[in-house]
Amino acid sequence: MQEIEVRATRGPYKIVVGESLYGKELVQMLEKLGPYNQLVLVSHPRILELYGSDMLESLNCHLDPGVKPVVFTFPEGEQNKNISTLEQGYRYFLDNGVGRKAILLAFGGGVVGDLGGYLAASYLRGIRYIQLPTTLMAMVDSGIGGKVGVDLPGAKNAVGAFYQPEAVISSIDVLKSLDLREVKSGMAEVAKYGFLYDERLLDGDWQLESLADIKNLEWLISRCADLKSMIVAIDELDINGERAILNYGHTFGHALESSTSYNLFRHGEAIAIGMMMAAKVAELAHIAALGLYQSHSRVLRPLLGGLSISDEVDTEEIMKDMERDKKREAGLRFVLLKEINQPCLVDSPSKEVVRSAIQEVIDDLKGD
Repeated sequence: MQEIEVRATRGPYKIVVGESLYGKELVQMLEKLGPYNQLVLVSHPRILELYGSDMLESLNCHLDPGVKPVVFTFPEGEQNKNISTLEQGYRYFLDNGVGRKAILLAFGGGVVGDLGGYLAASYLRGIRYIQLPTTLMAMVDSGIGGKVGVDLPGAKNAVGAFYQPEAVISSIDVLKSLDLREVKSGMAEVAKYGFLYDERLLDGDWQLESLADIKNLEWLISRCADLKSMIVAIDELDINGERAILNYGHTFGHALESSTSYNLFRHGEAIAIGMMMAAKVAELAHIAALGLYQSHSRVLRPLLGGLSISDEVDTEEIMKDMERDKKREAGLRFVLLKEINQPCLVDSPSKEVVRSAIQEVIDDLKGD
């Protein structure tokens, strides 16, 4: 088991990575948090079907008999991370008498972590919560650092907050239930950390083989969590530009998702394509030497698994959605690489360069 400390403004908290943690380890963590009178479990029905009964049995065996979990579920998919689901959560909490002394457990992938975290941040002006990620992507990235929120039409994560959890507990044994496409989607975020900070994460055939080796998988998740926790400690509220670097590929990726109504790509697939587009921009703008795009293509194309880039992917729609991106200031800001492990922020590069990069990557992927 690995433990990583996140140094946040409100105080440090732990990320714990290991096996079989959603029983005894969770109970011990709850006991350390002090008095609470309710547990609120936020999840998807499928997650609860797979793992909920074991978790609830462990909680019921070890917790005070007066503490009964309140369970709120909502359908899977980014399209359900919205204001309507948020309102359903608020009403469910009110109807079940959830008070300020409750602790919320966000038990699921990135969508559950984002929406569950924002429920915790905003309900009754804030209740405590723990992230219990069940996907690789949530364990290495989205479950860490306290960015929570929901989407508006055409604007991903447009409503949200910085609200740190009490802990992040990543039990890697649950990853065995993921389908291959979801695994590859999560590995795109691992690749992001490799391109930005630690080239070792890009070595070899890590995309699939690492998942068969528990110790290697534990290292991979812990290393990404450690890198993110260091950035959060430097720039928790995304003010000085350090945390913005973690958006590598996301300006393009979010626009890909929203321009296709969140129906064509999984999040990691969109981010993988977004990083390829960012690499192409860096080359066309002469920020990076030729070869950066090829290095991205070598790592990221296997994660797309022959995904069809259909006519729904339109360069002009992507451009429009990027202009609505929540990260813009006086214009679009891109995270680009001078070379691997040398990221930089670039404000408002030529729209023609950006447009050309998008189209070239789309055409390249259509050839697969």
